[in-house]
Amino acid sequence: MARVLIADDERSICDAFALLLADEGHAPLTASTGEEALRMVRDQRPDMVFLDVRMPGMDGLAVLKAIQESSPGLPVVVMTAYGTLDTAAEALRNKAFDYLGKPLDLAQIRQLLRRALHTPEPLEATTRVTAGGEPGARPMLVGQSASMQELFKSIVLLADNDLTVLVQGESGVGKELVARAIHDSGARAGEPFVAVNCAAIPEQLIESELFGHERGAFTDAKSARTGRFEAAGGGTLFLDEISELPLHLQSKLLRVLQERSFERVGSVASLPFRARLVCASNRDLAAAVAASDFREDLYHRINIVALQVPPLRERLEDLPELVQALLRRANHEVGKAVIAVEQAVLDRLQRHDWPGNVRELEHVIKRSVLRARGPVLSVHDLSLESGPAPLEAGGPEVERLLASLAQLAPALVEAVRHGDPVDGLHDQAIGRLERALIDAALAATDGNQVAAARLLGMSRTTLRAKLAG
Repeated sequence: MARVLIADDERSICDAFALLLADEGHAPLTASTGEEALRMVRDQRPDMVFLDVRMPGMDGLAVLKAIQESSPGLPVVVMTAYGTLDTAAEALRNKAFDYLGKPLDLAQIRQLLRRALHTPEPLEATTRVTAGGEPGARPMLVGQSASMQELFKSIVLLADNDLTVLVQGESGVGKELVARAIHDSGARAGEPFVAVNCAAIPEQLIESELFGHERGAFTDAKSARTGRFEAAGGGTLFLDEISELPLHLQSKLLRVLQERSFERVGSVASLPFRARLVCASNRDLAAAVAASDFREDLYHRINIVALQVPPLRERLEDLPELVQALLRRANHEVGKAVIAVEQAVLDRLQRHDWPGNVRELEHVIKRSVLRARGPVLSVHDLSLESGPAPLEAGGPEVERLLASLAQLAPALVEAVRHGDPVDGLHDQAIGRLERALIDAALAATDGNQVAAARLLGMSRTTLRAKLAG
């Protein structure tokens, strides 16, 4: 039996932990302030601590520092409902065992308990987060969702080592922001960050663009040129859309990574490659390898650590925070002072499918701010301009849906009458009604799931789940 301290001013959190710990065979200790938590660490000598960041009096990060000074090696898990990259960095820099975002995942807590209580040394991660710089210059990674909190934690853990990182995700999710965050959070922050979009450079120019060339190396080489590998110096080289790199250059890149040196086009003199490499792709590189479109040896060489950036449709709980952050940026860029958005705007954005992810959301907010006529962004200012047009009252799809619904009630009554009218009548009726309503919406929109979801007031993800169920 281990003694586990839960330091949180929310009684419900402490009660939930107490039940979970009893179920796992451990003894719970609770504290509601930072000062009380430190006293209990000193007097009760717990085997593990779960520590909330925001508590009355001494905050959780200050308590963490004090615990590490008085009881080094005690596993401390930091918890917060206000997780940011900075909070994760501060927690892990002060040797927190792990970092959890709220709402808490009970399965993850059980896993942490078993790992911490059977591991002699806590997970150590040191990092240096650079402060200062121009306002808005740091990457804008925003989100309280579990997937983003895990991503923040991974970025911090990777910041001060030289492992090659492969960032994967759909177009527009923010892969370059992740690469910049790794760079800015680590010891290379004062060195150059050089980004190259391999898909945007013509094939006949890309070798010179990457490695540079000497004067006279080819017809138009009237002077020597420094390439991106050289310009990156001791900083970070970010190769975006690396799947589009021609096969002959994939071979050359593999040799550069193995030997940590390269030559300019037209030169035999080797130059050192000192930068950290971060690559990204919106394609499935394993599938590209299987199709012989990407070298398998290079894939394994760049896939030392893989990070997956989730699409926006899978983290819609982050949308309000993203909107606020993008609103500030849009105000600065277009010279407006829009300070808030109507709830109807957020509702409409929640129902959108976001095929272009955060980049699409950024463009939508910028266009909408440009159209706004006052300090509050209204639904009349909203400019989605992608996907099917919004379904307006009185439109043909709505009329077809209403016609279907007019015939729906008698059919439901008949269906329930021939079922079991005693046991589960309410659930049976609601289930039949929901499926019939979905079928009617799909018929009214000619099978277009995006339009049907918008008509029903739900996200496409929710509609898909209901159809699959």
